[in-house]
Amino acid sequence: MENLTPEIQHIFDAKEKRRKDLAALPIAEKVRMVVQMQRMAYPILKDRDPRACIWKIDVSENKKGCKTP
Repeated sequence: MENLTPEIQHIFDAKEKRRKDLAALPIAEKVRMVVQMQRMAYPILKDRDPRACIWKIDVSENKKGCKTP
């Protein structure tokens, strides 16, 4: 991309670094992040979508399922 202001270029560079940092995380950490996002979204989605759930993850046994808080 050309003709970008330094501020905009800094934003694009930071976004690229963030994507690379997230990609480098272990899968278990990525799953924990998804569960955290589910916890934040569930109160909003629960009445609109009966499929809305929060994964119940037992990391020691690697089990996955849905539960409602």
